[in-house]
Amino acid sequence: MANIKSAKKRIKVIAKKTARNRAISSAVKTYCKKVVTAVNAGDKTSAQAQLKVATKAIDQATAKG
Repeated sequence: MANIKSAKKRIKVIAKKTARNRAISSAVKTYCKKVVTAVNAGDKTSAQAQLKVATKAIDQATAKG
């Protein structure tokens, strides 16, 4: 356990960032799976719509670091 105040703060900050990154990563994977499913099903319009959503999610995730 950390004794220094800044180290305690870093532990809290890292926990928040880890939770956020895990949620974002999971969402991006889900969107990508939906695109693959639509492509494999041969549904072109659905695949294009899902690709647009997935691209947006990926761009937002990369912008956050």
